[in-house]
Amino acid sequence: MQSITTTIAHHLAEIIDDMNRWQDSHQLQIEQVATSNQASARNLVDYLGFRSQDRTRLQAELSAIGLSSLGRSEAAIRAQINRISDIIEGLQGDQKAVERLNTRPPQDKGSNKLRRKSEELFGPCSNQRNTRIMVTMPGSAASSPEIISQFLQSGMNVARINCAHDNPDIWRSIAMHIRRLSKELDQPCKIMMDLAGPKPRTGPMPAGAQVVKVRPHKDTRGRSIKPAKIVFYSHVMNIPPSFPDAVSIPLLCDSFNNLPPIKGVKLYDTRDKSRKLDIIEQTTNYIIAICNNSVVFETAQIVYFKSASNLLPITVAPLPAMENFIYLQEGDPLFLTGDNRTASPATCNDAGDVLVPATISCAVKEVIEAAQTGHQIKMDDGKFTAVVEQTFPDKLKLKITEAPPLGAKLKTEKGLNFPDTELPVNGLTSKDINDLETISDIADIVALSFVNRVNDIEQLQQQLQKPGHKHLGIILKIETRRAFEHLPELLLSVMQSEHVGVMIARGDLGVEVGWRHMAELQEEILWLCAAAHIPSIWATQVLEKLAKQGRPSRAEITDAAMAQRAECVMLNKGPYIHKAVRMLNRIIRTMDTQQYKKSARLPRLKLYTQTPRAGRPTPRPEPEVSATNM
Repeated sequence: MQSITTTIAHHLAEIIDDMNRWQDSHQLQIEQVATSNQASARNLVDYLGFRSQDRTRLQAELSAIGLSSLGRSEAAIRAQINRISDIIEGLQGDQKAVERLNTRPPQDKGSNKLRRKSEELFGPCSNQRNTRIMVTMPGSAASSPEIISQFLQSGMNVARINCAHDNPDIWRSIAMHIRRLSKELDQPCKIMMDLAGPKPRTGPMPAGAQVVKVRPHKDTRGRSIKPAKIVFYSHVMNIPPSFPDAVSIPLLCDSFNNLPPIKGVKLYDTRDKSRKLDIIEQTTNYIIAICNNSVVFETAQIVYFKSASNLLPITVAPLPAMENFIYLQEGDPLFLTGDNRTASPATCNDAGDVLVPATISCAVKEVIEAAQTGHQIKMDDGKFTAVVEQTFPDKLKLKITEAPPLGAKLKTEKGLNFPDTELPVNGLTSKDINDLETISDIADIVALSFVNRVNDIEQLQQQLQKPGHKHLGIILKIETRRAFEHLPELLLSVMQSEHVGVMIARGDLGVEVGWRHMAELQEEILWLCAAAHIPSIWATQVLEKLAKQGRPSRAEITDAAMAQRAECVMLNKGPYIHKAVRMLNRIIRTMDTQQYKKSARLPRLKLYTQTPRAGRPTPRPEPEVSATNM
């Protein structure tokens, strides 16, 4: 025992020396932190000093004599080191060390501080769980407040509005409904708004055909089992009629008031196929027809409405252009410009060889100036990977090095990631600064997207000094490789503001760092946030299959359970998002009885166990979470 305790005491002394050196080298940064965050900043720096060396040997030695292996000490690392030092010295016969154990400050002080900061930033938790649920608001919530009511009653604690979509009028409507319903339902709910940030995205694609295809439902033998439903309406209507399983087609007529009773519809579609439609309902505002065959409608097409006496020709009004795309395969050359021009497809010969490469664009011209030969570019959430083969003043020549086996479509507004390139762009765009005026009126928290450097944070903090902006909490979205590599200095910088948090934006971050590194990186982010007493948000693809398809995968149930270690979990949009909120609420409540962060709790096992007295199995209690009751 004497030998191993001596070795441990030596290792602990080295750790204290490392932490002191880190404190000295970061003293100026710590002094600039907000007063309420200074103790947390010192603990973060201590933790960085502690983790600056490999401590796995010490962990094994501590475990061998039944002491804490320091794996759950992020929130109060120096206090834990001091306590273990006292125990070791006590084992070596130092009575004063034993006495000090009774006078040490409580080790849970750091954990309590994190809980308090989480409540200040995100508001109180719902009953029976410690982790908040954040839900991304769909634009339809502006006109359908019942969606928000459903989210709140299912357990939503924070509503997220993404400024990359919709407009200030829609944001204000959503926020107004949230405030009203939160008060009516007595369910506190904070509002967080994401700044769009300088995210490079693919520019516009060539306009597609103005066509709409309508298909009936068919069985496996191709026979129609449910006809296609079409709703004809006047193009002057502000809001087109909406019916389940129906496609709306506008017509160039002022109204249907003067139409006689219609018996049927005849037309030749874009493929010159003759189609007859049966009428099932006619009103002064719309006509509903059905057809057992597929129909392709096109702008300016003539549709004949058959009355008892004649055919009435009416022209189809302009239809929205179909979303176009550029088709890319592995090995294809591709030009990228920074002028946001409309893309152009490749020109090929009869053998399919590319004569003139396709061209796409983005609106961030700085990427063209910064990228270098050999740098990688990821497109559309990692669907494509390209490498820069040649640089020009106004464009980059790329080669597609990774693509789906048969190629795939690249569409407009898809993300572009530059993991090897340091982009010389400001963290706040002019749009972000304008949006802050709206955000300050209606939100509690602002999220800074695509932060890469301390200067990005300082720009936002400067804007938040304006009158009416100071109440906003700040969330740093960690979604680039550079943000992760500079995370300690970013945390110390944002801690100059009082109420701050971090979002682990696993979508873009996973694309930038690669899938095989994603798991370890999100762990490190959680550790540093816990050490800094900064609330974290576990985001991107949480219960995504459930939200989009109505049924979860097994893997995402486990992911949702792991997310309980963060202070908040974010759900994205989807037609079944209400199910996802309810399921996540149940999962987190159940996991809270089993685990707090990395510490396992030890409730009675939910399986058949032998009772000591009778020796008979006791029935297993009913599980709280049911896959069939979402």
